[in-house]
Amino acid sequence: MLELAHPLDAIPEHSPLAEARERRDLTVKQVAYRSGLTEEEIEWLEDGRLYRFPSQSAAALAAVLYATGLGIDRYEARRLAGLPLTGSFRVNARARLIVVSAVAALLSALAVMVLTPNLNLTRTRTVEAIPNASLVPPWKLHVTVENGNGDISWTRTVASRIGAMGYTIAKVGRADRFDYPASTVYYGPGGQDVGLRLARQLSVAAQEAPGLGARQLLVVVGPQTVASQ
Repeated sequence: MLELAHPLDAIPEHSPLAEARERRDLTVKQVAYRSGLTEEEIEWLEDGRLYRFPSQSAAALAAVLYATGLGIDRYEARRLAGLPLTGSFRVNARARLIVVSAVAALLSALAVMVLTPNLNLTRTRTVEAIPNASLVPPWKLHVTVENGNGDISWTRTVASRIGAMGYTIAKVGRADRFDYPASTVYYGPGGQDVGLRLARQLSVAAQEAPGLGARQLLVVVGPQTVASQ
């Protein structure tokens, strides 16, 4: 019924973090050496692919290390995040090396990127699932997220939200077509309970699909709608 996701071609997007790195004439390899992160993790941060990290906390800590390696201060972080700037946020060159300032700045910037990128992130609302101790924990489920609307940014946003709820993101890719009318959670035989739980959390419909295991879920992301706000 549904094809497995194909690797999604990278689509160039404006990256404030990459802009900050390039302004300092630093390569990805140099930032990796300064921050202790891998080159791959730096690319994930600059591309906004936070779902690649094992958890939301790991992504937040990686962002802090990235900022510390670049010496991004609170004033620059607010500017990169598109927040209002005032004279009270200006600091001198020596203050840029203060770790406390960098930590506060990056947590603020990360919150803006994760919660309201382009002021649209809240379009997918998290609804608490009905507690059920017998259900498989989210982190033991593997979720494939497919782009069924042609909007890779929105698909990545939904994937990041699912990962933030504790699910393991197995893959993010394209669906078999781009004209799905609405987002849907697909589950395999025996996986109805966990499928309905994720569907409730995303406020979308759920449907059984052959070919999926009991611990596999497939989310086909449809277009953004007013109803999903």
